[in-house]
Amino acid sequence: MKTVVVTGFGAFPGARSNPTLALMRRLQRHAGRFARLGWRLETRFLPVVYAAIGPALATIERECAPDALLHFGLAARRRAISVETRAQNRLLPLKVDAARRLPPRGLAPGGAEFLPVRLSAARLRAAIAASGARCGLSRDAGGYVCNQTLYLSLAHSRATQVGFVHTPKLSHLPGRLDGLERAALAALFVLLRGVSHMDSR
Repeated sequence: MKTVVVTGFGAFPGARSNPTLALMRRLQRHAGRFARLGWRLETRFLPVVYAAIGPALATIERECAPDALLHFGLAARRRAISVETRAQNRLLPLKVDAARRLPPRGLAPGGAEFLPVRLSAARLRAAIAASGARCGLSRDAGGYVCNQTLYLSLAHSRATQVGFVHTPKLSHLPGRLDGLERAALAALFVLLRGVSHMDSR
């Protein structure tokens, strides 16, 4: 049985609640459905704390050995779901995390300036749009913990499919949390097909 790991985040300054945390609880209810398809679904919570992300991702790799890894984060200023296409080797210097701490001086000193996602972002976008949600592609995952999470995952995860999806506030989504759940499931099934395609090569 292969393993897909999906993560969401908690609250952070400027966002007292994070819909991706509720999304993880919703997705876990589908574990049996994924198991029938030969997949173990694992959902994980990531704190919006710079110093905690590296250790949390390392724990996921050690405990789950994911074949696919998809992160969901909140981008409150956006009006539609965004499928990220790359991570940048940067952190905004004055943006405090949930622990009220500033970021380290560098994300990955000596690392590549950009890392592309390891999945078909266009197919993910199309699947999410087909679920009824507005969705686009993004070349800027920001300079906060979301971008840090994607960069470190791309740099270190064993998963053949790695990506990040930003969601707006629930008020901008048709069906709110139900709509986000439908969009996430659509994205996940595209991700799983991507792993199967890689295996068949």
